[in-house]
Amino acid sequence: MDAELDYTVPTPESVGEFYDRANVVIAQAQGGNMHYGYWTGPDDESDFETAGARLTEMMIDRVGARPTERVLDVGCGPGLPGVRLANSSGASLVGISASGEDVRLANNRAVQDGVAGRVSFERADMLALPFPDDSFDHAMALESIVHVPDRVRALREMARVVRPGGRIVLTDFTLCAGPERSTDANFVRILDSWRAAAPIAAEDYQGFAEQAGLVLDEVTDITENTKYTALWTYLALRRYAREHPVPAEVQQIIDVVPFSSVPDEQLVQWWRPLLAGQQMQGVIIVVAHVP
Repeated sequence: MDAELDYTVPTPESVGEFYDRANVVIAQAQGGNMHYGYWTGPDDESDFETAGARLTEMMIDRVGARPTERVLDVGCGPGLPGVRLANSSGASLVGISASGEDVRLANNRAVQDGVAGRVSFERADMLALPFPDDSFDHAMALESIVHVPDRVRALREMARVVRPGGRIVLTDFTLCAGPERSTDANFVRILDSWRAAAPIAAEDYQGFAEQAGLVLDEVTDITENTKYTALWTYLALRRYAREHPVPAEVQQIIDVVPFSSVPDEQLVQWWRPLLAGQQMQGVIIVVAHVP
C-alpha cells in the first residue's frame, strides 16, 4: 500500500521536531495524552480524557507487567501512559521519544507523580534503541509505530531488547478503504500534517511479526471505537487556536480539514455522516511475544 500513497516519508528528525513544537497543544486537545481515545459507541458521551485513559488501560492490561518487571515505553509522548502503567502495576519503566520536549515533559510528570525513582524518559530513535539485548520484560508502543515506514525494523528492535517470553503491545493505523481511495489527496495531506507513515493492512502483521522473529498473539480492530478521535481533536485544536497563538504544525493540522472555516456546529453536522460510513483510516491493537 505504501507505493500508492504520494506522501512525505517521516524521519525520526521530522517527527521529533513536530512534537517538540506541537506536543503541548495536542496533549491539551487530547485530554493530557497524545493518542486516540476509545469510545464504547455513538451514545458514549465520554470526554477525551476519559476515552484516552480507557485506551491506555486496554494497553496496560495487555502488557500485564508485574512489580518486579521492567517495561520499555516506545514513543512516550508527555509520559501519561507510561506513568499510569508504572503506578497501576508497580513495574519500573523507561520511555523514549524522538522529541526532546516530550522527554522533558514526561520526566516532569514522573517527578510530580512521585515515581521518578523507577520511571525515566530519554531521547532515542525507536529504530536504533540504545539498550542492550534482553534488557526489558515487555514493551509498549502506543501510537508511535505509526510514524515509522519500516514496521519490521521497529519490531526487530523491540524484539531485540525484550527478553524471551516478553510481550510487545502496540497500536497502529490501517488503511480500511479500497484501493481506489488509497490515493485520496486530502487523506495524504492528513498523513503529512501528523508526520505519519503510510498505514498498512491489519493482515500485514502476521508477516511483520514473522520477519521480526515474534509470535503474533492478537490483532484487534478498534476502528469503530476510535473513529470519533479525529472530530474531537480537530474541534479542540480549532477552539484553542481561536484564543491562543499556535505553532505552524498545529495550524497545518487545522487547515487540512475540508471546510475548516465553517462554524463548529456545522462541522459536526458535516462530519457525523462520515462517521457512520466506512472509515478510510482504521486502528488496531497488536500483541506479540518474543519466543
